[in-house]
Amino acid sequence: YIVTEMIETERDYVKSLDYIVENYISQMDNPDLLPSLKGKKNILFGNIERLSDFHKGSFLRELENCKERPLQIGSCFLKWERQFYLYALYNMNKPRSDQLLSDHGNAYFRICQKELGDKLDLGSYLMKPVQRMCKYGLLLRDMIKVYGGSTRVSELKAAEEMVKFQLRHGNDLLAMDSLRACDINVKEQGRLLRQDNFIVWHAKKKTRRRVFLFEDLVLFSKAKKQAGGVDLYFYKHSLKTADIGLTESVGDSGLQFELWFRRRKIGETYILQPSSVEVKHAWLSEITKILWKQAMRNK
Repeated sequence: YIVTEMIETERDYVKSLDYIVENYISQMDNPDLLPSLKGKKNILFGNIERLSDFHKGSFLRELENCKERPLQIGSCFLKWERQFYLYALYNMNKPRSDQLLSDHGNAYFRICQKELGDKLDLGSYLMKPVQRMCKYGLLLRDMIKVYGGSTRVSELKAAEEMVKFQLRHGNDLLAMDSLRACDINVKEQGRLLRQDNFIVWHAKKKTRRRVFLFEDLVLFSKAKKQAGGVDLYFYKHSLKTADIGLTESVGDSGLQFELWFRRRKIGETYILQPSSVEVKHAWLSEITKILWKQAMRNK
């Protein structure tokens, strides 16, 4: 029944994306379009056309093929992982889209909505891709509960992790774009896996830092609020993941962990304290995977 729900809601989702393309994106070529919206299609709608092509042209059919073989759903998601990156890009653009819609687009598109006789406004339609990814996560989690004893449950778990990563990754990419005074090309440090706020102890100093974890780099930055409430992150220092070791728990709080140079120098240790145990576990899991991959490469 979970697979049936996934397929039926996928058909509805494809119709919604089609509806946006046909009834709203088409308005961007209207000669009566407001000057403040002209040439802003990609800001307002992000990559919805590409999402529509992917789901209508490939993914819906893949899901329908799994109807009699529900355990193939996990591998179906993983096969299209590259396409799901479109959602990280969509989420990264979403704040700009929201701003443009509220500043210049609401009144114009309400007229379109009225002509279409639709109860939903454009803002609700633009939330659909975000809601769809959340729905995938919930349905995959339900499937993991049902098929927990199967040998193929690992594919379902990997699919759920992939969906959660893409949901989070849009915010990560936004934060990465907000890095300043950084001489390192962060786009060459492997995938950005996580970024969170920490209290950091280093060289007897305690500081608050926004820390970015890439596959090849741990980067420490200082957050500064700008006008309009936007955070910029100013580079402070970084460690190559190839040079670090990990102590999973230090201190009495149960929250802190330690990164240190394998070629130990005095004072070259960093104690990090996140805001919650969940954040700590997520970071330990990612760092352990990185160190494990390095160990396998160096065998």
